[in-house]
Amino acid sequence: MFEQRKNIRYRTIARARLPGVSEEDALLKDFNITGCKIETTVHIELTRGAVYTIEVLPEAISKISKFEVHGEARWIKTNGDSYEAGFMITASPGKKEFQRYVDYLAWRSSAV
Repeated sequence: MFEQRKNIRYRTIARARLPGVSEEDALLKDFNITGCKIETTVHIELTRGAVYTIEVLPEAISKISKFEVHGEARWIKTNGDSYEAGFMITASPGKKEFQRYVDYLAWRSSAV
């Protein structure tokens, strides 16, 4: 699938949690200042258009503390045993850590 985006999405190896929706960790597959995609092997009940709190747990090597963003569920997809969801970031209460993580991902992707 071809994606046209204004801002590049950076691949991550971070984890994400959706408090109040699922206690299981999800994989944060990609991330940038405008959105993200998560994947989980556990069914999660999401509603398109609803805004959720997403706890981002960056990979340890980044030395960045966990932080939260608020994301509007834009799409939800089931692929056999996995579930994916795309979010548009609507707010970032932990702005400092959020920006540090985006900067870290940009640096990491340019270093490869």
